[in-house]
Amino acid sequence: MKQLLPILLLLSFCGCGSQSGHKNGDVDLEAEEELILKTWEDWPEKVKSGNIDTASFYWADDAMLMAQGQPTMKGKDQIKKLMSFMQKMPGFKMTWDEKPTDIQISADGQMAYLFAKNELTRADSAGKEIKVVNQALQIWKKDKDGNWKVAVVVMYPKIAIQSMLN
Repeated sequence: MKQLLPILLLLSFCGCGSQSGHKNGDVDLEAEEELILKTWEDWPEKVKSGNIDTASFYWADDAMLMAQGQPTMKGKDQIKKLMSFMQKMPGFKMTWDEKPTDIQISADGQMAYLFAKNELTRADSAGKEIKVVNQALQIWKKDKDGNWKVAVVVMYPKIAIQSMLN
């Protein structure tokens, strides 16, 4: 939870609070949101290829992946190694929400953040299926060619938040 606070503070200072669906100067935030959603829909197809380079296409080169209880993965190469490891896990599958629950895009159209859930499934040593549902904050940025890439993902188990509220 301590890691989440600096990220949220950073987002508040970055001006990522602009509502999508509106034009802001020369930036059509609605069109930018559509581009992110198109990328969101395309990504699972790239993952299905089984090719790590194809599956990691939408990660920024300097991306970071942070998950509760796990070391921070820094850089696309580390994330690709993690993806390769996960592909070899018996029964492994990761699915994301069909659509993010919220997308906010910066006024200049260069950064965005979104919220979504994913479900990780794997088999334990006895072959029994284990599922974990995570909530996630993703920070996206445009690369030098104007393509949206994921720069930061922070995931935490949904149950951990629910148990704190009870």
